[in-house]
Amino acid sequence: MTVDESTLIRMLDEAAVRGLIVAVARITDEGDIEDYATLLCEDATWQLPGRAVVTGVKEIIESAQSRRAARLSGPDVHTRHVVSNTEVSVTGDEASARTYWQYFGTTDTAPTLKAFGNYADTFRRSADGWRFAGRFATSG
Repeated sequence: MTVDESTLIRMLDEAAVRGLIVAVARITDEGDIEDYATLLCEDATWQLPGRAVVTGVKEIIESAQSRRAARLSGPDVHTRHVVSNTEVSVTGDEASARTYWQYFGTTDTAPTLKAFGNYADTFRRSADGWRFAGRFATSG
């Protein structure tokens, strides 16, 4: 079976978007928060359940740092953000994705599901590849 060029490009774009979603989950739990900057558009917006919208790389990183300070995530907190069932739609240099998420605590002893919901993400292609333009997370 051969795949035409437009199908191949779409598949590569979809894989890149899925990779960003996974990278954010991994950074949240065990990575360097500053690495978020490499995944975000400068004007990205971010809203997590029960929190105000934050805009721009600086505010998104500060928000992540505050969650780490509250011990809601981070390498030494034993949490896991699990993402699945991602649907990606690409139109030119913009993309959107819907993803299920699950948030587990006490993963070092007795993993416990603490919350779950949906991510509605948007992305833009930049000179450096795909980047998050926005995330709107809902619980339930």
